Amino acid sequence: MTAPAVPDHNAVYRKIGWRLLPFLLACYVINYLDRVSIGYAKLQFMKDMHLSDTVFGLITSAFFVGYILFEVPSNMWLLKIGAPKTLMRIMTLWGLVTISMAWAQNDTWFYIQRFFLGAFEAGFFPGVLLYLSFWFPNHQRGRATSLFLVGIPLSGIVGGAISGGIMDGMDGFMGMRGWRWLFLIDGVPAVLLGLAAWFVLTDRPENAKFLTQAEKDIVVADMAADRAAHKHGVAASVMEVFTSPRVWLMVFIYFSTAYLNNSNVWFPTLLQQAGAKSVTEAAHILMFVWGFAAIEVLILCRSSDRALERKWHMLGAGLAAAACYLALPLVSGSLIGTAMLLAVSVGSAYSLFMIFWTIPPVWLEGRGAAAGIALISAMGQFGGLLGPASVGYLKDATGTIYTGFSAAALLIGFGSFLAAFAIPHARLRKAGSVGSGH
Repeated sequence: MTAPAVPDHNAVYRKIGWRLLPFLLACYVINYLDRVSIGYAKLQFMKDMHLSDTVFGLITSAFFVGYILFEVPSNMWLLKIGAPKTLMRIMTLWGLVTISMAWAQNDTWFYIQRFFLGAFEAGFFPGVLLYLSFWFPNHQRGRATSLFLVGIPLSGIVGGAISGGIMDGMDGFMGMRGWRWLFLIDGVPAVLLGLAAWFVLTDRPENAKFLTQAEKDIVVADMAADRAAHKHGVAASVMEVFTSPRVWLMVFIYFSTAYLNNSNVWFPTLLQQAGAKSVTEAAHILMFVWGFAAIEVLILCRSSDRALERKWHMLGAGLAAAACYLALPLVSGSLIGTAMLLAVSVGSAYSLFMIFWTIPPVWLEGRGAAAGIALISAMGQFGGLLGPASVGYLKDATGTIYTGFSAAALLIGFGSFLAAFAIPHARLRKAGSVGSGH
């Protein structure tokens, strides 16, 4: 009798990818769109409510207070009840809060709603990263992670395509301002995708009905090989995570990227200052910015996986992002120049961000992975809390939006050096082999 053929490793992970990643990508597109659509809405509601840029920065940052408080508990709960139930809860609740923002009356309403948006969304990002670590071994994780995280630039494309049209085209429809319609429309897909998560996602490879037993065996063997390759220095318990200098180093590195990346709520304002004449024009330019960024991150993350290398990819991406943000004042009077620098800087910053997130699962395991990924995400989001608020404060204090972006650029440059040289980088193993050393 002829022995059954052994499935090809890459084919197995392509099959898993096609099953899981399109849905997770759609979820992340809506997730990030709901988080940053306030940047477009600002161009209308600031005048309606007579708010300052400092207040807007604080409203934006209120999101991260709730996010930081509930990030770790949410991810630990995911480990108990599974990803399908967790994502259903997270997405339906954040969608309902986004919808509720259509009826905000003043800055107090926005502070409260943004806090709850962060609290309900907490656990989504680290939860999906933890979920992907159940399905993809280290040598496959860079590509899988990038295909999920490319939802950030794609959300920018979607936001640019619809935000200007909704705000300008529906302004006054049924007596509601365009920014209110934007929040109302943006929140509905999150609720629908949340309800679908229960039916679409499978918790673990061992339970996947879409895989054959031989395919399940390949995934289980690859995960075991990863654990064997990196068994020394891996944090497996919650206490080991909270006392690990390596984990706190990764917290600071993520802080530096979150500080810069979450300042993108100011992009519409930056383009308006550079000469964009309407919300629609700024939105269309940002479609180009995010489209370029999506292509750049896919190329760099794929290159990192193929070269089995993380350090130099992160350093190059971080320095490129910092240089472009520092150069923004030089093209302050040029809409095209500003758009081009934003495109390269956004693509580079998110490439660093995406490649970085392939590293924590290598050094974390079990409950340590759930707690560690959530801790890095939660504490690093102090950068997300401080970034948008500091841009607004520095803009009011100095009279220019570029001061805040320059400060963020210096921070991400320093963070990229730490990512490259302070983290001990494990050698990535090829499919079907057991890695060694770190």
